[in-house]
Amino acid sequence: MTSRALLLFLSLLLSGCSLFSGFGLFGSASPEAPAAQTHGRLSSSTVSPEARQILEEARTLWTDSGECIDAEEATRLLDKAVQLDPLDPAPLILRSRSLSDQGYLEEAFADITRAIQLSPTAESYATRGLLCLKMNRPAGARRDFEYAEKLNPNEPLLHIYRASAAFLEKRPKDACAGLEKGCALGVCGPWEKAKATGLCS
Repeated sequence: MTSRALLLFLSLLLSGCSLFSGFGLFGSASPEAPAAQTHGRLSSSTVSPEARQILEEARTLWTDSGECIDAEEATRLLDKAVQLDPLDPAPLILRSRSLSDQGYLEEAFADITRAIQLSPTAESYATRGLLCLKMNRPAGARRDFEYAEKLNPNEPLLHIYRASAAFLEKRPKDACAGLEKGCALGVCGPWEKAKATGLCS
């Protein structure tokens, strides 16, 4: 694969909107899994019904292939959801991704850190690890990936985001193994894309 193609592939992996496990983006993340496993209080009866409706509307701005149609509109909707239910980590996690896609990395970092404070899940730590990569903080990324692994070594985003770090560190074998592991755990889009572009075999 050419360096330009690798750059394009990594930009997709490093996109805050590129992956959203639990909502079927980028492949076959198990739709029947309880939302509470990956999204904090999303399935709790204490979540504001209006906030949940807005969150569902924001979800429609992500395509099945994992692309964010309109990060600005997603952020606007998620602002409302957070305002309605500031104790639910789910809209904070998603807003951190839409903010990072717009280049608001510090704001995205604040959101994902708040989500971790509310509900420290493997998904939230893995998401912050990815954000650390975008902010050129590799030590922070490694630390967050380690926390995510301790919480749930079977979180697919952990392996996919770690693969991004491995590609950046010119460790393609480890990167491809991570993408393959993520696929085995239910999120296959990045692995299939890497194979289709010749990055992995």
